[in-house]
Amino acid sequence: MDLGFFSVQANVASRWARLLSEYQVRQLQAKELAEGLSGGLILLHLDSVAPEMRRELIQGLESKQQLFVIMADRPQNDEGIRLLAQGARGYASTFITGSLLQQLLETVWRGDIWATPSVMQQLVKRLLNGHPSALLSVQSEKVGLAANLSEREQQVLDILMAGASNKQIARELQITERTVKAHISAILRKTGAGDRVSLILMAQERHAIH
Repeated sequence: MDLGFFSVQANVASRWARLLSEYQVRQLQAKELAEGLSGGLILLHLDSVAPEMRRELIQGLESKQQLFVIMADRPQNDEGIRLLAQGARGYASTFITGSLLQQLLETVWRGDIWATPSVMQQLVKRLLNGHPSALLSVQSEKVGLAANLSEREQQVLDILMAGASNKQIARELQITERTVKAHISAILRKTGAGDRVSLILMAQERHAIH
């Protein structure tokens, strides 16, 4: 898949070019950005676009069904959720580490959403809003049975489905956050979900089917 990025700030552009050197990546000019990258993925530096131009640009990319990720100098939860709702497939810090950038690309390329942990947490809570706890328990159990989760993984999933953070799950089960992350990775692998949002959507779909 073609990979392009847009930033008018030399320090950002040079950093991204270095982090993405193993890919066939090119820096896009403003006209190329507006036209989109057919069949490719664009990393868009939000702070390189004038505030009054952002909505029109993002709507244009979305209308072309362009795969794009927004990178912001100062990521904010509300902004991230709004941009994801407008069609962005990812939302992250401009200064993301190389290893996380690699994970971001892999996540988006396989069709999942990438966002900062705090934004993802807010997305999960919004998805779960209005679903009673009894229903969440049923959804979680059906997903767990289908994926053949262990007893501990099922416990983690039950709490995760209530919109809890890793820290809250760790406190509830009296385990470390590192162990929680390991269990969640196992749950995502067994269910085939790419992230928490996909997992919640999977549970909701399974409930609707049954």
